[in-house]
Amino acid sequence: MITTTSEIRVETFPKRFLACVQNVGTYKGDTALFQRLFTKVKDWAEPKGLLENTTLETITIYHDDSGVVPEEEQTISVGFTVPEGTQVEGDIKLLEIPKGNYLVGTFEILSTEYGDAWNKMMDFVEKGNIKSLGDTMYESYKNDPRTHPEGKHIVDICMAV
Repeated sequence: MITTTSEIRVETFPKRFLACVQNVGTYKGDTALFQRLFTKVKDWAEPKGLLENTTLETITIYHDDSGVVPEEEQTISVGFTVPEGTQVEGDIKLLEIPKGNYLVGTFEILSTEYGDAWNKMMDFVEKGNIKSLGDTMYESYKNDPRTHPEGKHIVDICMAV
């Protein structure tokens, strides 16, 4: 059960770019995997000064419909927003997050409550007769849960609409 939710709203976002690593396979509940992926991108971005940007976002993009694609074949991209034109190499990829309208739900949750938060977003879409484009869905992390007094994650779940 979700412990804290703020409003769910529609926001317009500009086009953004994500320096990221991708993972194909099961990821649900695997905090070690996410930590490893974020560390890989951080280790690449930090010496370039890319983490000092005041508009930096920490993001995970979910590329596949979990109701259709088997868990072991699902792709996620994990990384940080960077300026357009940032040069990447090796395992680091540069993805475009399209500009447009996004349904945004802000949640303050425990690490075990991400599924519940996504379910709340999906329920909102269904009950509100909102047409999700389904092609861009991601989480934007707003805090370091290790510094939260209750260990909670503050996250925006965003879905293109």
